[in-house]
Amino acid sequence: FGAHFVDLEVDTATGEIFVHKLVAVHDVGRVVNPMGARSQMVGGILQGLGFALMEERVLDAVTGRMANANLETYKMMTAADLPEIVVELLDIPDDRANNLGAKGLGEPPIIPVAAAVANALANATGVRVRQAPLTSERVLTALSQASS
Repeated sequence: FGAHFVDLEVDTATGEIFVHKLVAVHDVGRVVNPMGARSQMVGGILQGLGFALMEERVLDAVTGRMANANLETYKMMTAADLPEIVVELLDIPDDRANNLGAKGLGEPPIIPVAAAVANALANATGVRVRQAPLTSERVLTALSQASS
């Protein structure tokens, strides 16, 4: 039902990823509430970017307890971290979906974000990081392994 495209920059000295723009195009059937649908998209994209770039559950190897189980040590995206987001909703009613012709828009905006960021990273640097989040450490490790 959708596709995401990411424009990003990578600081190869620090491994930091800067997402400048994300374009999301989704076929959601009939758009019943355009403002609500766009807000749902932006919220899902924010959640997907958090998963892609910073949110990680760290477990204590001995106790199995979460080592970052608070808002001080668990990094999350905020509105200040959002890049430019372009949302395009294809308003094409799907008569087979239901009597309104609308399709679901809950999870679809979240799912492709991490893959789009990882693919943009690979396109920019020539290296793949296959574990989320795409932290600076993981990017630097991939860059150093590629150069050796």
